Order: sequence, then C-alpha cells, then structure tokens
Amino acid sequence: MQKSINIFSFDTVIFFLLFGLLPIDMLNGFLLKEIQINYVISISQFYKIILLALLFIRVSSVERIITLSLFSLLLLPSFFQFFKSFDFKLILIDLVKIIKYLASILAFFYFRRIFIYKRFLLKSVYKWMFFSFGIIVINIFLRLFNLGFPMYKMHGLEIGSKGFFYAGNEISATLLIVSSFLLFWFKLHKKRILFMFIGFLAIVTSLYITSKTAILGSVLTLIYMQLLNPSSSKISAKTIFFYIIFFLFIIPIGTYSIISYLDSSDFMTRASYYWDRLDFYTFIFSSRNIYLFDFIDIYKKEYNIFEMFFGVGQSTFENLNNDTIIELDFFDIYFAYGLIGVILFVFYILYILINIKLKTMRSNIFIFSSYSMYISVLLITLSFFSGHIFNSGMAAVFIGCVFALMYYNSNYENKIS
Repeated sequence: MQKSINIFSFDTVIFFLLFGLLPIDMLNGFLLKEIQINYVISISQFYKIILLALLFIRVSSVERIITLSLFSLLLLPSFFQFFKSFDFKLILIDLVKIIKYLASILAFFYFRRIFIYKRFLLKSVYKWMFFSFGIIVINIFLRLFNLGFPMYKMHGLEIGSKGFFYAGNEISATLLIVSSFLLFWFKLHKKRILFMFIGFLAIVTSLYITSKTAILGSVLTLIYMQLLNPSSSKISAKTIFFYIIFFLFIIPIGTYSIISYLDSSDFMTRASYYWDRLDFYTFIFSSRNIYLFDFIDIYKKEYNIFEMFFGVGQSTFENLNNDTIIELDFFDIYFAYGLIGVILFVFYILYILINIKLKTMRSNIFIFSSYSMYISVLLITLSFFSGHIFNSGMAAVFIGCVFALMYYNSNYENKIS
C-alpha cells in the first residue's frame, strides 16, 4: 500500500512539472535575452533535469540500465577529448547535451508504463497538451504587442516570432506535436468545431512563426487528420457531406488566405533571399546542405579512426563548426557521436516504427496507434530536413509521450472522458 502511494505521489509531481515545461522555457528565454543573465546551467535545463530524474526513478530497472548504458556510451568521446585537452568543462557541457538526446527515450519509457498500467492518466495528458498549445499560441502572438523576440533577423528586418522562447527552431516541432494530438483527440471525440478551430489556429500560429517546417507541417496535419477516421471504418452520409464542404470551400479559402498572407509578410523576404541567391535544394534546406558540405571538409582533416566510430562529443563538434550544429539530426548525431551514435539512433526509430506498425494492425484496440504512426513518420522526416527534433530540449518529453501513445489499450476503459 505504501509503495502504491509513493508511486502515485511521484506521478502527481511529474505531471505537475510537465505543465511547467513551456512556461519555464519562456522564463528562461526572458532571463537569457532580456535580462542577459548567464548560467553554467540555465533554469530551463535545471528544471528538465529534475523532471527527467523523476522519470528515471519511475521507469523499470531494465529501462534504467538501458538509459545509463546509452548515456555512458555517448559520453565516451567526451572523455577521449578530455584526455587530449584536459578541459573538464567540456565533459560538464556534454553531460547536459547528451541528456537532451536521451530525454525523449526516457520519456517514452515513462509514458509507456503510464499508458499500459495507469490509463486513467490519459485525460491528464490531454490537459497538458491543451495547456501547452495555449502557451505556445499566446507566446508567439506576444509580438503583436511588441513583446518577445523575432524568429529571424535579416538585413535589419525582424521576421516572424518566437515569443520569449530562447530556442526558436524547436518551437515548430513542439507546435506540430501538441496541435496534432489535439486534432486527433477532437476527431476521436467527434468535436468538429474544436477540431477546425485548433487546426486553423495551428496554421495561423505557424504562419506567424514564419517557419517552413511549421507551416507545411500544420497544413499537412490538418488535411491528414481530416481524412483520418480513428474510430470506425464506415463513412456516414453526414461525414461525406462534411468532406465535400471541407475540400470545396475550406481548403480553397484557406489556401488563398495563406498565399495572401505570405505574399504580404516578411516571410517572403526570407524565402526570396534563399530562392534568388541560391539553388532549389539550398532553399528547401535553408542552407543546411552548404553547412554540411563545409563541415565534411573539416571532418576529413580533423577526425581520426576512433572519432569516426565514436565521435568527438557534442562540444568538440560544435567548436569545430564555429560553435553551431548542421541542424540535420542524422548528421549532427554522426559528427558528434560517430557511427555508434548513428546505429543507436537508427535502432531507436526502427524500434518505434516497427512497434507502431504492429499496434496499427489492431487499431480498433490501440486507438492511438494510427496517430503515433503519423507523428513519428512526420518527426523522423523533419529531422532529415530541418533538424532540432531529436536533440530538442523543448520537444523531447512531448516526443516520448506521443510515441508511447501507441500502447494505450481502449479495451480497459469504456470511454475516454
């Protein structure tokens, strides 16, 4: 009895901390950019370390061993670099950066147990997602009141908005996750007005962010979720009528509105810069392909055989690349953690995709499996084009949660309420 009370208390604290993730990220951005307070570990990183420590306590012994093994393996190149430079600060910095990569895995372990053994907490997950969506929307539109930070600065122009979030590039993935979850939830519960409202608001918010990833992802998600029928294989006459209205009126009007907005916004300034001066692939990748080819030359000169297999650690990789990353997850992982890191990453995404596929074969029972399949494919695809997905401190816990949703078994409850 005492053990169950302790477990309940742990989950209560964890879910309380989940609601604070994005507000703390806002506070962190405000302190770093407005007040210009610099920490060894930021308030956001410290908060997430506490949350992840609680997740670590709640998962099984086997899952802890897996997490610690991955952590040790990814930290190995940092120790190798330490013996070359004797800079202990390098290890401390890499500790935090490795935690960002492992956060989604640890969150996946935790939420898998929740959706298998404590399914009644699904409603709390919905409230967390809804709250987080509201925080993102409000935060982004603070720029209307001249508050917060622009997403990009170019030729004296301030383009888009990231509100008070410090890591602007990570907003797109987080927005796509929480909005897609809400769309699926309202679709599942047949709340069409709320479904269309969330879909419209997600697209408008992505337009104001002015990120290609957010805009295309939000539009694609709305269309996919509209076509998806998670609860039945039959299509009623009412549903057919709604589809006709959706495709004949809502999509054309929405497309026209988006084009009109883009044509009159600063987004076109950024897009035309890449389009006019650079080739099509550079436009699509926002120059990330150029950053990649530039670093390949450095890679050939600087990496030895050991570093090709195990990497050089995140800090050394960034130092070699002018204190930045390529922003393509696959290559960022390879250059930081070598062939071993890539193998682990590929194994992780294959494990997720294979298990989701197995669950979709029984989608009448595992009702979130189709959603988990969609969001996992979307995020994995985006990680090869825009980055800041699997190394995102902001999105990591959300990613682990939506991946784990495939395990929710509707047979154990009569209704999600």
